[in-house]
Amino acid sequence: MKHLNQYIKEALVEVNGFCILKPEFLEHEYDFDNMLKNNGWIVVQKVKKVLSIPEAQELYISKKDEKYYEDLCNYMASGESISYMCYKDCKDPIKDMESLKNKVRKSWGKDDMKNAMHSSDSIENVNREYKLILQNISYE
Repeated sequence: MKHLNQYIKEALVEVNGFCILKPEFLEHEYDFDNMLKNNGWIVVQKVKKVLSIPEAQELYISKKDEKYYEDLCNYMASGESISYMCYKDCKDPIKDMESLKNKVRKSWGKDDMKNAMHSSDSIENVNREYKLILQNISYE
């Protein structure tokens, strides 16, 4: 069951950005949090968890026909990641998050799959993806 403060937090700010700090990159959590903040993002909610294979498959459903889909899903379920539900008052939050993602990937990414960060590519996917990640979270 959610605590009252969680309901209040969700009601106050509409989420318009979603991103994940991928497995193997949690050592950058503090720096990543600061990058979000310094780029004007408000973190509405932050969730650490290991994604299940079905969650990873749903997260990357748009990549289902790609050769690397299974490897990507297995990688995303291979360890703990951090999901961020965010808000920024700006004209194009998707483009803004994409810009931040490019900086993060350039700084910390190892290769095309182990690239440090995922972000949603549309407002529809922001809503779909953060709900997917939150569906199995309990608030105690």
